[in-house]
Amino acid sequence: MQFPISAAVGEARHDKAIYLCTDERFFPYALFLMDQIATATPDRDFDLVLLSSKVLPEHPLLDTHQIRRVRIDLDSLDLNLPTNARISLASYLRIFGPEIFADDYRRLLYLDADIFYQRGDLSRLLDLDMQGRAIGGVRDMPQMRKPNRTPEDFRIMGLPQAKYFNAGVLLIDVPTWREQQVTQRALEIAARVGDKLAYHDQSALNGVVQGNWLELNPVWNFTYSHQTMYFSAMFDVCLYHFVGRRKPFMGSYGGFPLRFTEPYRRFMAEHWPAALPALQNGLQIPKKWHLHVFVLLLHATYLRRYLANEGHWHSDWDTR
Repeated sequence: MQFPISAAVGEARHDKAIYLCTDERFFPYALFLMDQIATATPDRDFDLVLLSSKVLPEHPLLDTHQIRRVRIDLDSLDLNLPTNARISLASYLRIFGPEIFADDYRRLLYLDADIFYQRGDLSRLLDLDMQGRAIGGVRDMPQMRKPNRTPEDFRIMGLPQAKYFNAGVLLIDVPTWREQQVTQRALEIAARVGDKLAYHDQSALNGVVQGNWLELNPVWNFTYSHQTMYFSAMFDVCLYHFVGRRKPFMGSYGGFPLRFTEPYRRFMAEHWPAALPALQNGLQIPKKWHLHVFVLLLHATYLRRYLANEGHWHSDWDTR
């Protein structure tokens, strides 16, 4: 498939890259994540790329960290895809990435903008032996608790039970992806039943590979929510993924400790001070203690099912 590039800043400097897809609203948080990665990997052998369908703001860190920017013109494409107030055409950007960058990169790591980098050798992850698979990922949270669970979206697509990944972190072997026509087939599924799917492009991608993907250690996409936040202490997490509506940079919740909220607050104080009032500020136990009681009881319910995963992985590089 051909996707028209309407603007680009920067050229490919390596044969592998980490890319994020963002709009102006999430741009500060995407840049926060890229700043984390760039600061931790000053001698990196991979590119950092921002992919968008709209004009993004200029910012000094883009040049400081040599972040490549690519914008595509979605309006010129004749895509029969379901859209609504929650799902726009831009929601499908991540599945366009391997086609857009096919001439530049052999490996890609896609990251959602609501991810927090804590540690991990991202270069080594990008070079992981993918054993002939197009996609590497981490199981979605419901299947972390019940591995044999059939996702409801699979039922809608008429598919049997198979392992199901969360698409917030995707390790992509670009030649294999293109050989298997993943983008085209995912778009065909989305056009056919996308309006019925709870997780639109994520489920469409899972529908394409139907369990034939490389399963990574959960530390590479630890889905952090009120269902898992206390379990995170049991895993040496590389990438925290703040799934759902609650984010440490959005609204007053009390579910994010200072180790998350303070880095965001420092970054925003320097680069977007007007955003500070919207950022959370630690656990706020004096006001939010009752929420933590509920969360602890919920954790007790999931304890045996969820923490069984801790014993399945002995290094960052274990795969299934």
